[in-house]
Amino acid sequence: MKKSKKILVYKILLIILIIAGSIIGGMLFNKQREDLVYDAENKELVSLFHEEIKENSKNDKEKKKVELTYKGYNVIGLIEIPSIDLEYPILNKTTKTTMATSISRFSGGEVNEYGNISLAGHNNYSGTMFGKNKKLKNKDKIFLTDLSGNTIEYEIYDIFVTNPDDVTILETKDKSIREVTLITCKNGRSERLIIKAKEV
Repeated sequence: MKKSKKILVYKILLIILIIAGSIIGGMLFNKQREDLVYDAENKELVSLFHEEIKENSKNDKEKKKVELTYKGYNVIGLIEIPSIDLEYPILNKTTKTTMATSISRFSGGEVNEYGNISLAGHNNYSGTMFGKNKKLKNKDKIFLTDLSGNTIEYEIYDIFVTNPDDVTILETKDKSIREVTLITCKNGRSERLIIKAKEV
């Protein structure tokens, strides 16, 4: 009798594990599929941004700024990191929606202004957004393009991990230089991977 009860308990536990595994697997699959959909939309938006820049450069009399929106948020520029094959539009502020869809401005002024602009992006398991930032190293290049079509080259000079409450990463220590700080999660949400770069 005891043996049959143990077998029953094991069977129930096995069924629970299979159900839990199926649910978790389904959630991960859906999240990865969603990431890839957003990634495709971002690529289209990047292409549109480049087309707008090209069109605006033809007009010598009146140079207009690019005006694009995505999911109701203004696009304020582009970020490109060739060493990890990254190119995304930058959305004007960080919210739950913008974090799920693209790279966003966490703090700071406009793209390529003097001072420190901090950009946030998810560390997606699929490798999209800032999912490959852990592969970056000092001296790798980051390119930011503003709404007027000006592209500035930045070079990574510091990479470190900090806690989510560390606001010193947002400070502008030298307002006479252009700097960019990339922020993404590490070890779940318990730590932040920080990439610092300044204008070359």
